[in-house]
Amino acid sequence: MSVPTLDCDLGNTRVKWRFGTSYGEGAFEDRECFQLLGVARVRLASVLSHELTQTWIRRCELAWPGVIVDLPQVQALPNGLTPAYKKPDTMGIDRWLALAAVWQPGVAVCSVSAGTALTIDFADAQGQHLGGYIAPGIDLGRRALGDHTARVRSQHSRLFDAQLSPGKDTKTCVEHALRLAHVGLIKEAVGRVESRSQRFDVIHLSGGNARWLAPLLEREVKIHRNLVLDGLVKVLP
Repeated sequence: MSVPTLDCDLGNTRVKWRFGTSYGEGAFEDRECFQLLGVARVRLASVLSHELTQTWIRRCELAWPGVIVDLPQVQALPNGLTPAYKKPDTMGIDRWLALAAVWQPGVAVCSVSAGTALTIDFADAQGQHLGGYIAPGIDLGRRALGDHTARVRSQHSRLFDAQLSPGKDTKTCVEHALRLAHVGLIKEAVGRVESRSQRFDVIHLSGGNARWLAPLLEREVKIHRNLVLDGLVKVLP
């Protein structure tokens, strides 16, 4: 008999959760999910500090006395998926769960999360993690330019053209460059790994920037709502 389980993804900017068919997201301070009834187990993925993670666990324990809270670890999985890091605990759990969500024996995979940061990870058909890349996300790039260049300011995220043509004003130049850097990094990273390993039939995309990225990658992609939550189910069944 399955235990009523709440899955939580504590990200850098948002908290996302799923309980059965219910899904929600909000700021760390939001208490919506703690109004749920009948939660007996929490699977918790967090990239936040130890202190903030413990705060969330205490909220769970207060909301549902006796609740079991499980935190996943980056380690080799029974299905054969194996981390590349010499010190696996230094790999972000969000990246590991996203990879675990999409990998299956015999299929090489590429997982891309395009949110606060842009992360790209690869695993071969045998389950060996091949490593990955981490770069600042679009919003971080905007803020960095705004903070360090006096005459360059951020552009509203919807004001860009789908072809990312050369800009004819400073704000468009910045916005298109940031987005084109994402597209170029993903294409180059995938091409480099494919030249040394196996071809990826599909690129798995998640995160807030996934939808505008998808058509610009010029190959088959699959957009996922939340690979971290999907990975929790696989890693902590």
